[in-house]
Amino acid sequence: MTEFLTQDSQFANYMVFPKFLLDRETLSETAKILYMLLLDRARLSQKNDGWTDEKGHVFIYFPITALAETIHKSEMTVKTALNALEKEQLISRKRQGIGLPNRIYVKYPADTGLTDRKLSTKEKEFCPPERQKNVCQTDTKLSGNKNESNKTKEISEKSKERTAYGAYHNVFLNMDELTELQSEIPNYQEYIEKLSSYMASTGRQYQNHAATIRSWTLRDRPSLSKRNYECKEDESL
Repeated sequence: MTEFLTQDSQFANYMVFPKFLLDRETLSETAKILYMLLLDRARLSQKNDGWTDEKGHVFIYFPITALAETIHKSEMTVKTALNALEKEQLISRKRQGIGLPNRIYVKYPADTGLTDRKLSTKEKEFCPPERQKNVCQTDTKLSGNKNESNKTKEISEKSKERTAYGAYHNVFLNMDELTELQSEIPNYQEYIEKLSSYMASTGRQYQNHAATIRSWTLRDRPSLSKRNYECKEDESL
């Protein structure tokens, strides 16, 4: 079943397709979709602490097996697409060790902004020079005002909406849960990855992933040594 698009239509989760990919004729459609997926994950990491290196570069973990399952392609096809993206300098991979997924850095052309709203050549053709300043800029401002008016509503919805984390994209936390874990557990990111790998390898499922992470941290805390209340004959408590 499908619905007609209206002004009040609410979209489910969607990904951003950068326009510059349309001009990359050397990239296959699979490589472009893969880049879109990696960029979506990187933008998520960009908003959260613990996903930048010492140089401030945002990175992600996304195993080839998980990528293949997500885009419904073979692992060989994913490897070929990753190599093509790396050749185009749109990603950079850094090995983390035996049995560990590579750290992936998502890159973009230096002359291409990912979020700017500059008029393209075609857009300017439909906006006469004498009206470009008044009409086109007004359109941009209206768009910005509309986004601003929906900001409070979006924040409220996002705080309850669960987002996938972890190398296997299977640890689900909402904004409030993630914020609480960040304040309570210094190495929360490590526990997210542990839970992600454990569920992927065993098929085990948990009802509440935030509660599971808290449970694991309590389990891993060293127990306090039992107090000794004994004393020698010449000593008193």
